[in-house]
Amino acid sequence: MIGYEEWGEVMNFTLKNFGKIAEANIKLDGITVICGNNNTGKSTVGKALFCYFNALNDYKNKINAQKDIKLRLAIRSHISYPMGAPSKTLYPGNSMEFISTHDNSFTSDEVKEFIETFYGVKLPKEKLISLVDYLNTSEIDILNEYVYRYITNVMNGQIKNVYSSNNSQCLISGEFKNFTNTINIRKINCICKLNEPIEHSAYYINTPFSLDNLNDYRIGTNGSNPMSRKVVDAILRAQAEINEDSMTNILDSVLNKKELDDVRKIIKKAYSGDTVIDHGRYFYTEKGFTFDFRNISAGLKSFAIIERLLETGVLKRKDVLILDEPEIHLHSEWQIIYAELIVILQKTFDLTILLVTHSFQFLESLDFFMKKHGISNRGNYCVPESTEKGIIIKSCGNDALELKKVLTTGSVILSDLKFKYEMENYGEENN
Repeated sequence: MIGYEEWGEVMNFTLKNFGKIAEANIKLDGITVICGNNNTGKSTVGKALFCYFNALNDYKNKINAQKDIKLRLAIRSHISYPMGAPSKTLYPGNSMEFISTHDNSFTSDEVKEFIETFYGVKLPKEKLISLVDYLNTSEIDILNEYVYRYITNVMNGQIKNVYSSNNSQCLISGEFKNFTNTINIRKINCICKLNEPIEHSAYYINTPFSLDNLNDYRIGTNGSNPMSRKVVDAILRAQAEINEDSMTNILDSVLNKKELDDVRKIIKKAYSGDTVIDHGRYFYTEKGFTFDFRNISAGLKSFAIIERLLETGVLKRKDVLILDEPEIHLHSEWQIIYAELIVILQKTFDLTILLVTHSFQFLESLDFFMKKHGISNRGNYCVPESTEKGIIIKSCGNDALELKKVLTTGSVILSDLKFKYEMENYGEENN
């Protein structure tokens, strides 16, 4: 597997006829900002990027895990263990190793020998043949079905651009320095053309209120959309593993904490208290007072999500962070703090960050802090344009001027309205 650091730093991300997007060619290198009018497909880009990374991330192990489940289910009814037998007796840990080392080349004799050796039972011939056929199912066929289901789930069944013709191509593509991976999406399936697996994960944050779920549910039980579960599931799972084995994620956590000093200084400007976990529940403590995570302000939750991702070692170097209007729940001062936090995160952990904003101040803050911290060359700006064929995402390079013009439109309109009103009422006000 090729690591992200070996791919080259730049990713060219392409969408065609996906959601509201007719076409988008976006450079992802550091912090990429999309800014435009409402209902112009900005969030769609984030969803597509989320799908690209997480559907293709570690896909071989995901497929092997499904085959492992099928193997266990096929023989479960034939196992005769006494009541109370430990689960490790029922499910020997080397089954995944057996599956992963055969690479779709199982024979009936090999599967038969493995099951008899480790499970102590003989499967009926027809069941053994059926199991072998399943284990030898083409990896790419399984991947295609999995990716299609994943994207359908994230997009709530509405994948293809409604303005495009039935024959137009719908795709997601990521081009790196040494290779390109493409997902061609059809009406009822998709075709993945992969040159290398994806190593890193993407995390999508579109509301700070997702943090409430840390105290509301356990892993994977709330909601069906992967996008809404990813961040909270990752935090819960990482914390559960840390609680079970204090060495879990220790390297990531230690590295994060060593590199976190500058990041923590920024976080503490707003999130000045501490996170406490008591009997599996999350609390925020400050000046001797303790608050359930569900009861803290939306602004604090915005910072707490980042704090948890870092402290548990979930967010790793070169991961992807997608932020959809993060400023919406932050007052003016905290928008500035959050903007610097994003810049410091990118610089410290070399993250790929895709960000959507409607705030002129937030954009100005990002632009300023990228200059201050020396990463202006890693800022990329995009503006959506509406056409008859759907939305075209236009790249503005690393100059934020075009985006600032978009965000000042409202001020110009308001000034015109005020001027018109004052002129119409000038005579009345002087009578």
